[in-house]
Amino acid sequence: MKSKYNNIALIYFSASWLIGILIIAGMIFKISDDLVVTLIFLSAMNLIINLFSMILLFAFIFIFPENRGQFKNSLVLMMFNFPIIFFLYLAISLT
Repeated sequence: MKSKYNNIALIYFSASWLIGILIIAGMIFKISDDLVVTLIFLSAMNLIINLFSMILLFAFIFIFPENRGQFKNSLVLMMFNFPIIFFLYLAISLT
């Protein structure tokens, strides 16, 4: 049975959420500034990678029609990830 999502997209999505949770926990518990700044940098890189992966997945839908469903589902997964990352930056800028 074939997976509904691309495994790489699932791993990326999970890592993205984990970084976001660690940043929020760091802000709440006032953890070392160096750690939080490093995680914020990783999250900024994550935002760029997320945009690139969404464009790439959109192109793959048309290039590889045999995996069209899997690429569509992965693209939707990445689209749900993007506003969460953007909201995280908005929350950080307000604090």
